[in-house]
Amino acid sequence: MRMGHRFTAAAAALVLATAPAGAALACDKDEEMDKKTEYTAAYTAEKKPETKPGKKPAKQHAKKTATRAETDGAFLKTAHQAGLAEIAMSRDAAKNAVMPCVKKTAETLVKDHAKMDKELRDLARRLKVTLPGKETTEQRRSLRDMRKKAHKREYDTLWLKAAEAGHVQALELLDDEIAKGKNAEVREAARMARPVIADHLAKVQVCQKER
Repeated sequence: MRMGHRFTAAAAALVLATAPAGAALACDKDEEMDKKTEYTAAYTAEKKPETKPGKKPAKQHAKKTATRAETDGAFLKTAHQAGLAEIAMSRDAAKNAVMPCVKKTAETLVKDHAKMDKELRDLARRLKVTLPGKETTEQRRSLRDMRKKAHKREYDTLWLKAAEAGHVQALELLDDEIAKGKNAEVREAARMARPVIADHLAKVQVCQKER
């Protein structure tokens, strides 16, 4: 506290030396008040609990850890819901698509997504994460709209466009979890799923070129 007092006094002397005469007189009148303020500030600082450099408060650390855990849970929920939609959409394409490439790709997607979703559900069960029971309303609506074009070339066009967009978004989701996920098992699941999703996207894009 003495070092702080000497620094404050030196700073005050410098201000007085470089200030106009009127300002110096004003400072003389307020000197006693400044000393009281300085003493109060020093006393308050002395009473403030010290925090070691680089060490975060326990509550802040706990909050950050909880947020990361919630992020892992959110990833599992989103990935599961996307998987359900992909399976439903691909099963539909296997029956209603026109192009052989779309039918074959859809069959591959059903098989792969069903396998990945089972592994994801097993992981969520171990981590006590409750997963949604069905696709979103928007996903179901999109599938219903697509079915109106069943057995027409337009159906294949719509399916390929939706499949491409879905797999691009899935890769972004996986990359985010791989980079920022807290739980090692969830990160590993994302790493294992990524090449499968990338292969699906490549297959979809091959079919798009055949249109």
